[in-house]
Amino acid sequence: MCHALAVALFDKYEEPIPPFEEHDPRKLESILGNPQQTYGGQELYPMLISKAAILYYSMIKGHAFANGNKRISTTSLLVFLAMNKKWISCPQDEVVQKAVTIAESSATVKDAVLHELNIWIETRLIDQPRA
Repeated sequence: MCHALAVALFDKYEEPIPPFEEHDPRKLESILGNPQQTYGGQELYPMLISKAAILYYSMIKGHAFANGNKRISTTSLLVFLAMNKKWISCPQDEVVQKAVTIAESSATVKDAVLHELNIWIETRLIDQPRA
């Protein structure tokens, strides 16, 4: 669903998003499982915001798709939040910059990036607007 929506909303001729069938299924399954990870019987990401942050970060950094990872990740974040009756309230260019910043970050600063991402989501999270 998120891939098809990303294609419909963000696909660009000069940088097309490849068909869904061309993704790496093992990477994608691993990434999608990150929000449910546990350690010692405790959830690593127990709150909606932390689940959203690790999903977004993992989708961007995991590269399950040959191209369009930031666009598919952004769509996945928004769909995840919408399914939980939440939304991100900020300008589109801010979301784009957030995805680029995450993509360009070093894996050595993952914890710091996730901490900042949690704050970014929390300060922009609103109840889902009514249609």
